Amino acid sequence: MLDRLEAIKARFDQLGVALTNPEIVGNNKKFAETSKEYRSLEKIVNAYLSYKRVLDDIDFNKEALAGSDEELRELAKEEAPGLETRKEQLEAEIRQLLIPKDPQDEKNAILEIRAGTGGDEASLFAGDLLRMYMRYCDRRGWKTAVLSENEGTVGG
Repeated sequence: MLDRLEAIKARFDQLGVALTNPEIVGNNKKFAETSKEYRSLEKIVNAYLSYKRVLDDIDFNKEALAGSDEELRELAKEEAPGLETRKEQLEAEIRQLLIPKDPQDEKNAILEIRAGTGGDEASLFAGDLLRMYMRYCDRRGWKTAVLSENEGTVGG
């Protein structure tokens, strides 16, 4: 896993340098693609750097436990469980970040809400459901558009 993360960090650094290249900055399409890839790798690289820091802290703790300084050994004993917990959390987070993204994630969606059977109550519920989804999308900053709408007799 560390080799793969190191390769991702190398690619991230390479993209950072590429974003300063005047040829790429001048080409809007290439610049947008490079920026998008850079942003997608940024979370993984930040988690990896935190993971490396925790590993270094664990190594330092092991050295401190083997050392002759009594105070340093006590501090190392107190910090050890917290560092192990943090290491496990970061490993889980990194595994989650390394799962390949679905290509469909970036595409648009069409949602159809129908009243179905139930008469006026069903149409009222469908109207409430539509408003709920619209508010959810607004809070997320997503664009929405109603393609077609047929209102019931009592609203909804």
